Amino acid sequence: MKGLKKGLLSLMLLSALGWTVAPISVGSALADNTAPAKPAATSAPAKATAKKPAAKKAAKKKVAKKHVRHAHKGAPVFVGSIAHIDMNASPMTITVVKNKGKKSESVFGGDLSSRTLIYKGRKKVGMSALQEGQKVVVRYHRTHSSIAVTAIHIH
Repeated sequence: MKGLKKGLLSLMLLSALGWTVAPISVGSALADNTAPAKPAATSAPAKATAKKPAAKKAAKKKVAKKHVRHAHKGAPVFVGSIAHIDMNASPMTITVVKNKGKKSESVFGGDLSSRTLIYKGRKKVGMSALQEGQKVVVRYHRTHSSIAVTAIHIH
């Protein structure tokens, strides 16, 4: 029974790979002393077609990686200009204002850490690049007790 199961599993594996198995009559092959009637020729094109879906799967994986790469960009953002930076506080804080002096003024405050990434264009810069009045895009996430700034993009 175990041999039958192994044989069926191997046939299922071969068919999943796209290989065809041609039946060989043992009596006629031994009597004629000849090779089987071209089973290798039928399996070669099947292997070539089996490689194409693998290439498509690889392309799908690349697309999936792109989505993963952009997944962190779905974090909440706040766009405005820096109103105040307190580097001496523990933790360091930043205050960003949108529509300053208007009725629809919005104020954002968050904590900076050593893991906060700061970009000017596509280049990473340090905390010293932050100045009051700069227009910025702030990416953040909420923690248990505060708002942690994950990245700041200076414009």
